Amino acid sequence: MKLKFAIGIILVVASLIKLACLWGIIHWSWLERAAEEPMFTYFTPLLLIFVGVNLIYEGINKKK
Repeated sequence: MKLKFAIGIILVVASLIKLACLWGIIHWSWLERAAEEPMFTYFTPLLLIFVGVNLIYEGINKKK
């Protein structure tokens, strides 16, 4: 497994956990207190998902 692929998986999973906490699917008090500003609350997980998916794609389809 390539490094970019592994980092991409970590970013996507972390972002999905944050979104699940925001939507009330899981309740982790330390994660709910981590961000109170709307920009950080919604934009950051979506940005990390985008970056993570790109890293996964680059890790799988590396051209030489």
